[in-house]
Amino acid sequence: MTIREQLKKALFQSCDDALEFSNDETSLIGAEYLITVNAAKSIQQLNYSLGEPYKIYLEYPTWKVARNTIHYSFKFPRASSDTVRSGKVDIAVYNGRRSSLPECMCVVEVKGFNPSKMKIIDDLGRNLEYFSFGVDSSSFALSQTHFIALHSYKNTMSDNKEQSNLKRIERRYREYLSNLSIPKIVKNNIEVFTIRRGTVPEVNDSYIQEFGLTGSEDYHFMGVVVTFEI
Repeated sequence: MTIREQLKKALFQSCDDALEFSNDETSLIGAEYLITVNAAKSIQQLNYSLGEPYKIYLEYPTWKVARNTIHYSFKFPRASSDTVRSGKVDIAVYNGRRSSLPECMCVVEVKGFNPSKMKIIDDLGRNLEYFSFGVDSSSFALSQTHFIALHSYKNTMSDNKEQSNLKRIERRYREYLSNLSIPKIVKNNIEVFTIRRGTVPEVNDSYIQEFGLTGSEDYHFMGVVVTFEI
């Protein structure tokens, strides 16, 4: 399993949690910290012991993360000190095998349901900015950054409509990336997937029976994971 796969699992888990909390299948998650905590816990499942191979920090200072994205043998560029914004990274994943030399291997930014274009581009730009601090790929401790979010649509009672929604969201993110300056050494990946959708229930559907759902809930929940990696 990879960090990206674990982040996808966290989005599914968060939507399941919202259902259990509210008994409302269509309930949107209003608290991003639920997704953030689930994402961190999901990454932690990749560890084989405490803090190995990953040390995971929530709400970690951005300036500190930026300096830890470069291997200790390379000097962090002075000019970059002014470009790194203040604030905190939602999730910072560090190399747990190098306790004396902090190295950030992965950054995750989290958004809830239907984030605005400005917020999405802001986080994508920050995730991309880390890759401007190194001389070449060998200078980076950082290997990947991820942006995760949820989107929802109504009136999705057909497979064709579901596929249309998925393609629409992917096109939107492709457009966002086209407006960013992506270094040649950085690869990008956009993954859009269905988490849950309202469907007409089958009489013997155990899920419908267990949760008392009517199947008339007309909605479509989608997850998005945007990855930059070298």
